[in-house]
Amino acid sequence: MSSDRLPVLLAGAAGAFALVTIAGRRRAHAAAPTAPELAGAPLFDFGRPVAADTRAVVSSGWARPRPGRIHRALDIPLAVGTPVLAVDAGTVVRVQPEDGSDAGRWVAVQHPSGVTSRYLHLSRPLVKRGQTVARGETVGLSGNTGSSAGPHLHLDLRVPRAMLSIVEAAIGRPRTGWGPELRPFGHSIPGEPWIPVDEHRAVVLREAAEVGIPVRPPDTRRNAGLVYRSVGARGEPYPDWLQRIKGSSGVYVIRQRDRNGDPVIVYVGESHSGRLYETLTRHLQGWRRWKSFWKDQYAEGHDPGLTYPRESVDVAVRVTSASDAIDEEARLIRRLQPRDNLLGRRALEDAPF
Repeated sequence: MSSDRLPVLLAGAAGAFALVTIAGRRRAHAAAPTAPELAGAPLFDFGRPVAADTRAVVSSGWARPRPGRIHRALDIPLAVGTPVLAVDAGTVVRVQPEDGSDAGRWVAVQHPSGVTSRYLHLSRPLVKRGQTVARGETVGLSGNTGSSAGPHLHLDLRVPRAMLSIVEAAIGRPRTGWGPELRPFGHSIPGEPWIPVDEHRAVVLREAAEVGIPVRPPDTRRNAGLVYRSVGARGEPYPDWLQRIKGSSGVYVIRQRDRNGDPVIVYVGESHSGRLYETLTRHLQGWRRWKSFWKDQYAEGHDPGLTYPRESVDVAVRVTSASDAIDEEARLIRRLQPRDNLLGRRALEDAPF
């Protein structure tokens, strides 16, 4: 057997661990590997912390600087009451039902791999200490308890000291070192290489690269049904694909790049009256405001409402029956958390905990 691929049996305080293949020890201060390199690295087999119809975007990562420390967790903005799922089977080893600390209400689950996952800032835990849970089972509802700047899930992973050398062999040692020990859960390890999510914000990717943390590629399979396309620039005819939805009912999703270059879902809408084309394109008619046409020449109801520069957005459309359009819009709003459908909800960019 070659020395660069050694089978390692993960074992430690939690019992027998999974057999993994270590794909060569990375140098401690190497830059974070690219997606193709990471694809061949041994990863813990974890599931999503939220359901498939809920969009999981990491807004703040393990390496985010905080006053006197670093974050050492994944923050995933979620509406209050969103089901939070166990990332693997295991035993509930801690439930904090009261909102009396920075962590708020929270749950900890110890897995057969030796990893303990913790779910903080819950509005309501739904499990009891000593309970066995399956992967994907709901352990609580997301919330805004404790020291939280907005509704979100704070998810962290911890391992016993004996496992740190095995984790280091798999992903390298972060330049910051491992997180301090929190008894009885162990030392903090990054979640970016292991936890399936739909997107990491650009700042999360940048900070991970700076400290040498691999990042798992986004979970793109869920979005395969939404194909985003350009709608052209102001003054150009709308593209043929958009013209073809005239007379249809259905839903549309508008996506816009933010100043960091990240794609942000800004609006989800629907038409259940055969006017999908007209309802969508009114969001692209900013010229009515620029020239005051709508104020002087149209009745009040012809205000285009929220508008976006055509050259800065792309759009996905799903044609449905008229009876399904409203339900599909509601489902996509829950799943995608579009910015402008949720006006008034406090944005979470840098929660304090």
